[in-house]
Amino acid sequence: MIQIRDLYLCLDKFYLDGVNLTINSGDFFVFLGPTGSGKTVLLESIAGLKPVQGGKVIINGEDVTDKKPEERNITICYQDCALFPHMSVKDNIKYGLRFKKDKNNSKYRQNFDLLVGLLKIEHILDRYPLYLSGGEKQRVALARALIVGPDILLLDEPLAALDVGIKEKIEVELKKLHQALKTTTVMVTHDFREAYYLANRVGIIKNGKLIKTGLIEEVFQKPGSLFVAKFVGIKNLFQKEKLQGKAGFESVGQLLPDGDYLGVRPEHIVISNVEPLTEHVFKGVISQTKNHGVFLELDIACQGVFIKSFLTPNRYGELDLFDGKNIFIGFNSKQVCVVSEQ
Repeated sequence: MIQIRDLYLCLDKFYLDGVNLTINSGDFFVFLGPTGSGKTVLLESIAGLKPVQGGKVIINGEDVTDKKPEERNITICYQDCALFPHMSVKDNIKYGLRFKKDKNNSKYRQNFDLLVGLLKIEHILDRYPLYLSGGEKQRVALARALIVGPDILLLDEPLAALDVGIKEKIEVELKKLHQALKTTTVMVTHDFREAYYLANRVGIIKNGKLIKTGLIEEVFQKPGSLFVAKFVGIKNLFQKEKLQGKAGFESVGQLLPDGDYLGVRPEHIVISNVEPLTEHVFKGVISQTKNHGVFLELDIACQGVFIKSFLTPNRYGELDLFDGKNIFIGFNSKQVCVVSEQ
């Protein structure tokens, strides 16, 4: 378990300010936030690589705030892998064992065999990093990080530089590793899809402050604040005042306190050529379609209210949709979240 209490850190003009967080043993926890928000700094504070000026870092009940990185039984993997070019894959993986007092313990041999099998790198053990692909390097870096049996594995955008196809394979292997080893894992990423697949809990960081934590489904579906709602992709956000006088929208507006926003994810908007069997139904016209390859984004005008919906290309074709076509849209109350301005 990781407990962060009132963490304060100042780097030049950047601050981590009053961060409080508990990460349970066995969690796969992901930090999300805009570039420069402090995700990597917070990760490195947990590792002991960035000295904190206030607060505490507690790991498994022990205050490690003033302990050196090598005394915390934590390993960290970065995007660039940082493999030793003059060492074979096998020697790279085993490098961390030379600093272990019990390096000859049979458990490390077992860890080596398990990781090599899970990561499917048996065939490259005698190669050198120069002759490895990006995906192979990342697998080796993960094996090197995990062979020592750390209490915590920290990952700083480890898959960001990989091609999509390779990235998806590594994600599957990373998930299998976590399920097999149950190592508490904390990762920084910009990729929502990656976070949704790997994480069970997530934290949103903005300007050095941790502003939202929770189960991944909870944060993405019920974000609470306007910033988090926009950040996690809730593109339909409406104030109660803007819905007043719009035919059919009164019932939706009743779900809202004054001053707050109503939010609906675009993938929850039902598109139909006939009235859908949803609680809230409106007539609209498609004003614009944007093709993103794996999905299409529709801008729909409904009596001056503009709504976005996501559809698969197949569904778009089945409904014979096109810009300018009149359609019905709908959604249910359970898919609506109330979002505060703060």
